[in-house]
Amino acid sequence: MAVTRLADDRRARVPFALVGALLLVGAATFGTALSTQGPSRIDQDVDVAMERTTAATTTALRSAVDDAAREAASEPVTEPADTAYGRLLSHDTPFRDSLRLRIYLAVEEALASTQYRRGDVVAVASVPEATTVPELRDGMARIDVRGVENGTALRVTVRNLTVTARESGRVVAQEQRTRTVTVSTPVLALHDRATTFETRLNRGPLDGPGLGRRLTARLYPVAWTRGWGQYYGAPIANVVANRHVETSTNGAVLETQRAVFGRSDPAGKRATQRAFVELGVRDFTAATSADSAWADRVLARPNLNRNATVGIPRRHESNASPDRNVSVGVDPLATHAAAGMRTEALRSNRSLKAVLRAAYRVETELRTARRQTHDEPRPDPEEPGEEWSLTDVSESATATVESGTGSTPAVYDDEHRLDGFVREVTLERRVTWQWSHENDTTTTSAEWTDRYRIGVTVVGRYAPNGTAPDRPTSPQFERGGPLDGPNLADVAGKAERVLVERRGGRDAVATAAATGELNASGRVVYGDRPSSLRPWTNADLATLAERLDAENVSVEAGALATYSANPPKRLAAALRERRSELIDAPDRYRGAADRARVGARVALIDATIRRLERRAARHNATRQRFDAVLEATGVGSVATLQKILERRETPMPRGRATIAGSPPGGAVGIVPRGSPSYLTVASVSHDRATGVPPSRSYHPLSAKNVNLFATPYGDAADAVAGDASNRSSGVRLRSGAQALLASGSNESRRQLRESVADGVGVIRSRARRAVANETRLTRSEAQAAVAEGMGEWDRPARRALAASNGSLAESIAVAADERAPGNEPGRVDRLETRLDATFAAARRSSATTVDEERVDETLRRVQQRLVTRAAERGSARVRERVNETLEVTPAGLPVAPVPGYWYATVNVWTVEVKGAYARFTLQTDRGAPGATPETAIRYVRDGSAVRVDVDGDGTAEHLGRDERVEFRTETVVTVAVPPSRSGVGDVDGNADERSGTWPQPGCTSWSAACSDTE
Repeated sequence: MAVTRLADDRRARVPFALVGALLLVGAATFGTALSTQGPSRIDQDVDVAMERTTAATTTALRSAVDDAAREAASEPVTEPADTAYGRLLSHDTPFRDSLRLRIYLAVEEALASTQYRRGDVVAVASVPEATTVPELRDGMARIDVRGVENGTALRVTVRNLTVTARESGRVVAQEQRTRTVTVSTPVLALHDRATTFETRLNRGPLDGPGLGRRLTARLYPVAWTRGWGQYYGAPIANVVANRHVETSTNGAVLETQRAVFGRSDPAGKRATQRAFVELGVRDFTAATSADSAWADRVLARPNLNRNATVGIPRRHESNASPDRNVSVGVDPLATHAAAGMRTEALRSNRSLKAVLRAAYRVETELRTARRQTHDEPRPDPEEPGEEWSLTDVSESATATVESGTGSTPAVYDDEHRLDGFVREVTLERRVTWQWSHENDTTTTSAEWTDRYRIGVTVVGRYAPNGTAPDRPTSPQFERGGPLDGPNLADVAGKAERVLVERRGGRDAVATAAATGELNASGRVVYGDRPSSLRPWTNADLATLAERLDAENVSVEAGALATYSANPPKRLAAALRERRSELIDAPDRYRGAADRARVGARVALIDATIRRLERRAARHNATRQRFDAVLEATGVGSVATLQKILERRETPMPRGRATIAGSPPGGAVGIVPRGSPSYLTVASVSHDRATGVPPSRSYHPLSAKNVNLFATPYGDAADAVAGDASNRSSGVRLRSGAQALLASGSNESRRQLRESVADGVGVIRSRARRAVANETRLTRSEAQAAVAEGMGEWDRPARRALAASNGSLAESIAVAADERAPGNEPGRVDRLETRLDATFAAARRSSATTVDEERVDETLRRVQQRLVTRAAERGSARVRERVNETLEVTPAGLPVAPVPGYWYATVNVWTVEVKGAYARFTLQTDRGAPGATPETAIRYVRDGSAVRVDVDGDGTAEHLGRDERVEFRTETVVTVAVPPSRSGVGDVDGNADERSGTWPQPGCTSWSAACSDTE
């Protein structure tokens, strides 16, 4: 048998490459089979439980956040408690911190009942249990809250939420997850709007939009309407009373609600409407005080629908507004200036006599020419002998004067030749020499002759030094002109007298000129004025004064009321600008009389401007003192008044508005509801406001308003403009006279009448002097004229008022004119103006003041008696008597206070209000999805303590307090009325009016009297 080696044997052989490939394919197939095998049953249960639990957690979080938000809104923490748990909340964001705390506690409780079971696997979600303060602080740190969609939704993030899966009690899986949910709840919008509302309620008029500015906007129409009504005779004793402050405050609060929430309290709106109706009745009677009956009439019982018959008055319904323009004129300053020019007794003006005289002024001089016609040499001295010394020389001359012929000195173009002459002068001269020698003296002499021809010209140059514009004047130095008067024609004779005759005559002048001894200094000569010049000029001045007095500027009444405008300064500037037009000087004067007339016009215009400038300076000085008064009373300054006036114009909220938002939020309408719905200074009980605890009294509003210038306006002017160190204790004569008229049969009438009669006596005495000076009547004739004029009034009070309103001056002027000789046109008007100025000066003096205590006491008694009668009887006659009393009781501060002249009377009221709602609620028209109006979220602030069981021991811990919505604001209202009459101001004797429980609203003590709210 053949033997074959294994290496050479190829039978049944398989390639190793094929074997390797089979092994590789088999391994891959096995691996694939292993990798695609499904999980075990246990692993599948864990995963499903974890995911389902996470999904359930989202639902639980939404529910917890909604519940926490509702609870936080019903008891919002605005002030943390000084407790361990209260210190979990910051002072800056206590509400948001309390919301985070509530959310954490609610999430902890909600997750405790949330689990998912899958087979033997149970999955739960949880947050760490928190009972201690550190644990709660850590838990709050896990919660983040923020508003979205304009605050209509709340986005909450819970960090490190733990999801745990257990099988048979053994943890098989655990994860830390962060979940964020967005819940449709406007809790943050409610709180933020409530905070904004309270902030705006506490804003002053200069702090931005809010109650202070809106209250100002409502009080201004009230004050101006009533102030102007009082000025025109309406029976208004208290221009701004706290009843007006109350209703205006509530109207302004409702406006603020609409501006912040988009709508106002429906019950508050109805109550405010009823309050305005009641206010109208009360203003008509003006004899009741705020009491609980007022609150009962205004505030309806809860759930009682009482429809008002009128709406809440809108702003700016009155024509009496600080925006109206007031015309302030020069009158009567120009007339007074003209009167001052007619008398030299008033040093503030140049007298008319001096003005007219200046137009007739001529500068004169002697102009000489000397020509020597014969000249002999002067002899030399001859010594009487040797050694004689000349000790003295004297000369003398004897003049021989004869008329001569020849030329006289020429005159220049602007000069006039008044006279001239020529003289031949022969001088026989002699010189004497005195000699001395030792103790002997002797004299020698010599003579010589000189002859001169002297020409003399009397020169006149028209040189008026008045204020008339420089214009050519023609004719001059000849009779003529508008009055056909001397027109300087008489100046030549006057110049001859003062220049020639007073120097010894023509021969003496020629001799002095020849010897060189003539004093050629000039002299001023005034020409004669025609007798008709003064009446003619007076007539022109009267027309001009009337035109000047008619000049006026338009000023906003509010600018006058706040002392921010200076009308006299503007008037002076206007007259200066039109000065040339008003002077109306011709291109050429028709003689000296025409120039005198124009000079008088200039003097009157300048005098009027000076008076206006003095008024403007006095206005500025008074403004500074007015500033000091405002500063002392806490108002601030004139600038503060002006800013408050300017910024009172806040937009009026119109229509309803909602908070816009998109899903998951959405449009939200907020309805504010206050308890009480109307904030009154009267007492409110539980049956009118459910927020007030039973058996407790509550004053939701306190008000204070102070009238700065309730004293008679002349005395107010003295107080502001005068020097405090020199201020007397008397009041103006007018104020005393008005009080005397109002007193009737009052027992203090006798003393007051004596004091007023003394002042009238001063007026009478000064009137006599004025009449005598102006009319040239004798003393007895002037006395009779004054007695006749004053005889039209039978009582001192009436005469005093007549002296103040101008009627006495007119009566005396007419009586004096009837007694004066001749029929001089315009004499009555001139005398009346002079008397007006005299009376004004007399009223300014302390000699006419009336005892202040007597006036105050008389007015207090009269007003108390009449108001009491009006309240008891309500008869028309008593009300009429009250009205008459009020009409004669002046008040206010004159702007530019000068008796007989001012352009407005102003007064200022400072108003301060403090208020607190017993309970303030914000209710939305939606809450969580599917919520009904009954379950809508409510935000409540009632001052109660907020307690939450944070540690699960069944006892609520004190977190803080939800503070009541409280506010305090103030403003200033100023009113301006035209001058004179009774001015404007509170004349009922109650210049400082305080209502409610000032200075604190609410209960006397919330902790004691209102402890039910704790």
